[in-house]
Amino acid sequence: MALDPTFQTNWVATALLNLNIWKDHSCNLGIYGTDAALDFDRRIGDAACIEVCPVYVLDVQGPAAGRKTLSSRERDGIYCLGCQAACPKFAIRVSKP
Repeated sequence: MALDPTFQTNWVATALLNLNIWKDHSCNLGIYGTDAALDFDRRIGDAACIEVCPVYVLDVQGPAAGRKTLSSRERDGIYCLGCQAACPKFAIRVSKP
């Protein structure tokens, strides 16, 4: 199942550093980012998305056991959709602003 395409309309956003965190009643951690949105409840931290990104939009954050990918430079993305295609859990949604 793909990331909810209505999250920006139907979920509540809060700011963390330079990212929005989107949450609704059905999630625990939420969706981090807007243009390169990552569902932290689905992510497994395999870094497949990082390996395919030609402009280094994504970083690994957190300790090894609980590491997650974060779109810390999402505004630098070129919208190639490589990260979205590489994610085995369909936890990434890339959209142009």
